[in-house]
Amino acid sequence: MPVRVFKPPLRERAPVYRRVRAADLPAAMGSTASREHVPLVSLVKDWEDFPGEREAMIADAPQGEDLADLCRIAAVVHALCERDGATIPSWVWEHRSEVPIAWGKSVPMTGFIWDQTIANAPPACKHHNVWFDYQFISSVRRRVTKDNFRDFAP
Repeated sequence: MPVRVFKPPLRERAPVYRRVRAADLPAAMGSTASREHVPLVSLVKDWEDFPGEREAMIADAPQGEDLADLCRIAAVVHALCERDGATIPSWVWEHRSEVPIAWGKSVPMTGFIWDQTIANAPPACKHHNVWFDYQFISSVRRRVTKDNFRDFAP
């Protein structure tokens, strides 16, 4: 007689992974070569998907050799905290750049697109001199559109 085996739902079988933490980003950004923005996108996604874990995600300061990456991380964390009313960790204020830095290393920093990026940047960008559009810190489910742009604007 055949026996039917019931498997638990996928959510119960799937392994639980650790959330992306700001402290882990410098190593991840250094190892991704041409896709250096992927770890930042992962942080933004986890920030959106797991609001109860936000404090733990940004509690520890990132350490690394690449000062530009540290400024990028600080600017993204700062912008997310300001947008969502979270407490900005003290380590964020330590990372400022003397020269303008783009979201990713391969982003062109001249022309119309760069000017639009600066014009549409969160206020945190100015403090860190790291520039990205509000769209970069919105998740797939929370994309900036012409109808909800004011929700993201300063």
